[in-house]
Amino acid sequence: MAKIVRNFVLLLCGTVIGCWAQTDNIERPLVRGEYPSIVYVSTPRDQQCIGVVINAHHVLTSATCVMTNQAASIYPARLVQVFGGDLEATSPTNNRQTRTAQHIFVHEHFRVRQNDNNAAIIRLAEPFHLPSNAIEEAQIRMRIVPQAHQCDVVRVEAAGNRLLQAYGVTISNRNLCDSCCLQLFTQDASLCTENITNESLNLLQGDAMFCDGELTALGAFTVTGTTTRFFHFTQVRYLTHWINEQLNRENPMPVGWNPNEF
Repeated sequence: MAKIVRNFVLLLCGTVIGCWAQTDNIERPLVRGEYPSIVYVSTPRDQQCIGVVINAHHVLTSATCVMTNQAASIYPARLVQVFGGDLEATSPTNNRQTRTAQHIFVHEHFRVRQNDNNAAIIRLAEPFHLPSNAIEEAQIRMRIVPQAHQCDVVRVEAAGNRLLQAYGVTISNRNLCDSCCLQLFTQDASLCTENITNESLNLLQGDAMFCDGELTALGAFTVTGTTTRFFHFTQVRYLTHWINEQLNRENPMPVGWNPNEF
């Protein structure tokens, strides 16, 4: 009888642990051409921003990337550059395409304190030359990402070099994300990972998540518990209506617009 009980406990533990099994968040350099929709966004603050090519004329990035410190105002478009194709800071190849922004549209409902709708569209003064062997339009994932699904997060490897790397994450149960970290409130658009095991990783707002090769979400914020860390993202499929509106938008952002005032 004792043996039966012991086997049942082992089976139960194995089941529970299996539910939470995940792949370590191991960093790896991107293979050339692996995520060709990723571009580098250069601003006066010189932070490590990436963007994603929506079409030849437009790039999706985070609102915080294209705004001044404390997100008080949007940078003048002429001060923002986008590098596509070969992103290496030194010795670029002929695959490099450099563009200056013509207009910057930040989501009107971006709220700094809650970090809601942290997204912006950069309209380029000159479109990327497409098709290209180094730049490609992103395919936005419109399907629900299931729990325990494995995805990649793409980010800049280190300050100054613009080289890209990716690391794997495991999608967590949204209800567990809501209840874990001091009752953090998340929106329907939120997506979160299981515990981040790599202590050297830091999520930057706007880091791009790809699931099955499709653009799925943008990095939002990190939640840190006593012994755990979870990365939270905003699903791009919830932004598609707003993104499409910006592609044909004619009027610029209101002068002096400041999301801190709302």
